[in-house]
Amino acid sequence: MMAILSLRSGFRYGTRASHSRNIGTISNFPYTANVSVSPFASIQRGKTRSVMPSFSSLEEERVYRKEHLALAFRILHRFGFAEGVAGHCSVRDPVEADTFWVNPQGKSFARMRQSDLIQCRVEDGDIVKGELPVDASATSIHSQLYKAVGRGKGQEGGSEGGVEGLVHVHSPYTKAFSALNRTLDMISQDACAFYEQQALVPFAGGVFDNQEGARIASLIGPHHKVAILQNHGLLSVGRLSIDEAAWWQISFEMCAKAQILADSALRPGEKFVFAEEQNILDTRAEIGSPEMGWFCLAAAVEEEEWHSKGEHKL
Repeated sequence: MMAILSLRSGFRYGTRASHSRNIGTISNFPYTANVSVSPFASIQRGKTRSVMPSFSSLEEERVYRKEHLALAFRILHRFGFAEGVAGHCSVRDPVEADTFWVNPQGKSFARMRQSDLIQCRVEDGDIVKGELPVDASATSIHSQLYKAVGRGKGQEGGSEGGVEGLVHVHSPYTKAFSALNRTLDMISQDACAFYEQQALVPFAGGVFDNQEGARIASLIGPHHKVAILQNHGLLSVGRLSIDEAAWWQISFEMCAKAQILADSALRPGEKFVFAEEQNILDTRAEIGSPEMGWFCLAAAVEEEEWHSKGEHKL
């Protein structure tokens, strides 16, 4: 269980905790009676509101980030997104901000531990800590995107368009959808979270060098949640956290599945009922924020912590 934390009004994930008001926690659900500090104030009811974690030190945040990256792999495996040695996820290191942590290639997603993670340099993707090999496409894509966009939301020197976590896996419906040369239609509430925030990246073969990583990074704007790597899969972006990036990957897969099912069910002469633009924008504002991305994964994190019995922390 997380320790009792404290926060200040207007805090963001990743900021150091001040001591203006204590909050309680139940597993991954820190909460407070001070409604004004919650990014979820308008969507919840009751005497308390959920809040995001804050940390007393950068070292404490590093532990949290690495453990949640390990949990993200386990969650993605549980959704059936692990395929051979394909797939890589990463999170920036808050202590050494010019580095990031990523999985060694060949390690089971289902058994990932924080100690298995490999530390790489943002500048060129070179390994700075760890003995096991890393997928060359992981070091190429992740390093060049982190390098191109800078630190993410709430970080020192960061911006709304920066990135703190990345996820790329080969999930079946997203892989199929990536061959259609289009983005999601606005046919469901969940799809609205991705409205005008989906980049299309043309396929150029396997990614093995930083030049190709830089090309992919150049096509991802500060407003994008995901990049649809055509004929390949999805790269999802966490502006705030690795949890957020993992949730956008999972949610997009479910939306792609719904899209393919709807496309296959459409009869000749029929048309989809699309959501109206203002409703789409309102829905995106409500469920598509970086904070909501983090929060939407919280239930899966809680479940995976139960399955792990602490192994991910080793």
